[in-house]
Amino acid sequence: MNYQKFLLAALLGTSSLVLAPAAHAADDEDTASGSNDIIVTAQRRSERLQDVPMSVAALSTDDLAKAGIASTADLAKASPAITVPQYGAFMQPSIRGVSSTGANIGDSSNVALYIDGVYQPQQIASLIDLPDVTQVEVLKGPQGALYGQNATGGAILVTTRSPSFTTTGSFSAGYGNYNNVQFRGYLSGPVTDTLAVSVSGGYQDHDGFRRHVITGQRDLGLSSKVVRGKILFEPSSDAKITLTGYYSDRRDSAAYAAFAYQGNSIGYALAPTAPKVTDPSQFATDPNVFSRTKARGVVLNGEFRAGPGTLTSITGYSYNKTRYLADADFSPLNFAEASTDHLSASYFSQEINYLTDRMGSLTVLVGGFFLTGEEVFKYSTFTLQVPTLPPADRGPYTLVLDDYGRIEKRIFAFYGDATLNITDNLTVTAGGRYTIERQRGYTAPSRTAAIIEYGQDPVTFKKFTPRVTARYEVLADANIYASWGKGFKSGIINTKNFAQDPVKPEVIDAVEVGFKGRIATILSLDIAAFHYDYKDLQVVAYSPPDYIQQNAASARIKGVELNASLDVTEDLKIGGGFAVLDAKYKDFPAAAVFVPTGFGNTQVTMDLSGGQMQRAPKFTGNVSVDYSVDTAIGRIGAFALLYHNSGSSFDVSNRLRQQSYTTVDAQLSLEPAGIDGLRLTLWGKNLGNKAYFASFLNSQFADGVSYAEPRTYGLRAEYRF
Repeated sequence: MNYQKFLLAALLGTSSLVLAPAAHAADDEDTASGSNDIIVTAQRRSERLQDVPMSVAALSTDDLAKAGIASTADLAKASPAITVPQYGAFMQPSIRGVSSTGANIGDSSNVALYIDGVYQPQQIASLIDLPDVTQVEVLKGPQGALYGQNATGGAILVTTRSPSFTTTGSFSAGYGNYNNVQFRGYLSGPVTDTLAVSVSGGYQDHDGFRRHVITGQRDLGLSSKVVRGKILFEPSSDAKITLTGYYSDRRDSAAYAAFAYQGNSIGYALAPTAPKVTDPSQFATDPNVFSRTKARGVVLNGEFRAGPGTLTSITGYSYNKTRYLADADFSPLNFAEASTDHLSASYFSQEINYLTDRMGSLTVLVGGFFLTGEEVFKYSTFTLQVPTLPPADRGPYTLVLDDYGRIEKRIFAFYGDATLNITDNLTVTAGGRYTIERQRGYTAPSRTAAIIEYGQDPVTFKKFTPRVTARYEVLADANIYASWGKGFKSGIINTKNFAQDPVKPEVIDAVEVGFKGRIATILSLDIAAFHYDYKDLQVVAYSPPDYIQQNAASARIKGVELNASLDVTEDLKIGGGFAVLDAKYKDFPAAAVFVPTGFGNTQVTMDLSGGQMQRAPKFTGNVSVDYSVDTAIGRIGAFALLYHNSGSSFDVSNRLRQQSYTTVDAQLSLEPAGIDGLRLTLWGKNLGNKAYFASFLNSQFADGVSYAEPRTYGLRAEYRF
């Protein structure tokens, strides 16, 4: 079946799918005044969700809390077709099978992350906690027209709480198993009639989930803190300026507290009697493995009425620094390690756009974007030691490799679109973005060697990414739409190997058709069918201490998504959704893959044409039930969320696979009568204690994997005023 017939068949099948469940993503905090409409900014303007001609998952503060989404790593539960695997400690979201696979400096995720309108380029800093968020929007499909390069898979827009001119606040405290201690708070109020301030923060600390296979020692666990302050200045109804400052410090060991999948590690060749992990509660790597990222930044947002429209300015500066220790052989043996004391990124960005009011039947958006900054490995260290097993002391080093790498980036982009209301029911939008990215690369093979600049100075990537959409209003609250657009991810200079040419940008051509809206008083439905032509997708193999970067020739992705919500009564809501995905490499004749030897891997080339793409499960789905009722003791609430993933591969060859799995999260809450603003919640995540993988990293030394969180539960008290 060609893709045009595929898309048409999917839309014609809508009527048979209407009664299927899907996620309900709104509450009162997200509604427009006097309505139940969810308001989103996916097209850089405030619009009703059903009027946006693309697939968007919108999650409010309450949605995040009920679904147990505490960080960006939990977003897979939010909506079908989203997975959030990790490559070591690097979070690499996958939307509809489009995901990054490398973790070298300068290699950005192809699912762009924006926090309060500011682009976050570095992968390792994209795993963030969400203690003070009002809304998260997950935009599915290429977003090259409005959100630029590195958004081939989509974009995640995080909006944090703003200051209020009414004194308001919220505080929560909780405790759970694994000594999980959590505190969150937000406080805001006016200083003058035109000035308001807010401060928010979050703290979490828990023990490690696993015990070492020899020593019984727990991994280091999680320790995280975030603080954010904002000043809002509104000198008139035509001007609003918000200054934000933030700081975060997150140390976690879960991704690196790992083991060798099926015992495939060089460590077991050197120590054949060393114990292997046989239980999900165990890990085998060095007990002291960790990743710690500290981040700070400043954001200045301004909105001004100017003539027949609104001028918006977004200025951002961010700096983050990461340290980590990883066990490269993934066995109990003290033998091969990778670490850094200084993996940093600093970026400055400036964006300005102007959105006109509707001028007759026409609305226009124009904007410009500038980013400059650098990412630095100082130093990336790889060591080999005389092999020893705990609790024996470590042996002396036999090899120490320290290399330096730096990537400097400068990006200029101009974008715009025009929306024309051809009739009262038919709206057409056409736009695009032209991006120029210049990169400079620097390397040094040791701490004492001279720094060398990459010969082509600078490396330049240019691309125009257009988008055209058409939306037809079939009912007051329902639309059908069709869209075509392009997305691209920038090329990459490999600072680990200047002999290798930079990988080319990857490009996606995407077609999507869909239906969105309320088709009955109690039933809302979103359905989308899509087809991607994917060229020059970037794939990476890790061969410590080097990275092997290459372009797969082409791939093809097609699929169908459905989300629905059913308001059975005012107190009972049922939701859910599913995605069916077919993602294959069309032409990939010389893929670099690792083949197991039983004691590690050897690298070979293989023709993977026609094979399934990695991180692209054929089916994902969720079902939720939300019920609340008033009683004599107060309002009692119950929420449950079931999530299913059919499984997917972690590597391009489909050798390392996560099998299908299902998780269940739930919570019970009580809002006591007579105490306004208080809520007590008993919560549980992964109640079936399902063991499934969250992170992987394979190399010539081992196939390394780590498990996701086991069953966790606890009690939380919240107070809002």
